[in-house]
Amino acid sequence: PRFRRLAFCPPSRRPNLRRAGWSREREAARAREMSGVEVLRSAAGFADLGANASSTSSGSAWDSSATLHDFTTWTWTQCLVFAAVVLLGYDVLHTVVPMIFSSAPQLPRKGKHLDALGAKDWAFIAFNRLTGVAFVYNCLQYMSVSPTIPWGLHELTFFNTLIALPALFIFYDFFYCLWHRLLHVRGIYAHVHKHHHRQIVPTRGNLDAMNVHPVEFIVGEYLHLLAMMAVPAHAITCVVFIISLGVFTSLNHTRFDVKIPLGIFQVRWHDLHHRLPQSNYGQYTMVWDHLWGSYREDPDDAVKAK
Repeated sequence: PRFRRLAFCPPSRRPNLRRAGWSREREAARAREMSGVEVLRSAAGFADLGANASSTSSGSAWDSSATLHDFTTWTWTQCLVFAAVVLLGYDVLHTVVPMIFSSAPQLPRKGKHLDALGAKDWAFIAFNRLTGVAFVYNCLQYMSVSPTIPWGLHELTFFNTLIALPALFIFYDFFYCLWHRLLHVRGIYAHVHKHHHRQIVPTRGNLDAMNVHPVEFIVGEYLHLLAMMAVPAHAITCVVFIISLGVFTSLNHTRFDVKIPLGIFQVRWHDLHHRLPQSNYGQYTMVWDHLWGSYREDPDDAVKAK
């Protein structure tokens, strides 16, 4: 009877059943999409990213759902806040790391210190810091979409934490040693890596660490991301890895004689590399230097031992 009545209704008053069906399908698809976005936000800790409303040129408001893996869904405010947090992190490394290790023994100064930084040094440092913003975002982007990086606390295991963390450093130094050796090849060294080796006695921590040629910095940073792709790890492990790399790299360019027992990490390894460039190519570990015969101990330490 309902369809019989519709036959006598004017066309303008008949309900568009096909359009209504499409509308319901679109709403269902939108609901499924939004449920997936909410899961991603809660996992990544960015639940507040998509809560903002934006205005079009006509003045009407529309809701945008921001996701961690797509910065084009972020508002300008969210982008600026993210960049500010990363840049502030470099200042924290520069200030807090020396404060924490101020009581550590001092390595002796052996060689000429680069007392003043020039315009080129500050330009490289500024550029590298801005590049670091993109690097941190790309790490979080990969972490948010990678099937090998779980986020749930219930997914923490012995292998994706305590085994994965040292594996990340070992895998990174494998790639970094190869890259570092390439930078010391005659013909390449003078154009890229020589700038960093102008400082024979690093003292400024994060500033001396970032005072490198942009090509060297970009490749060196993204090798960390390559290590994350090679080693399945929990998201918390990856965050600890990213923070630790900033701490250890800063320490490597100070005079603090910091060491982790069992031959895991020592500042004096990289400090010696600044004096004897053909040795100790690893950034964090000496595993590959031992295997490839490029590991060296400080000659003065050997004399003292005798």
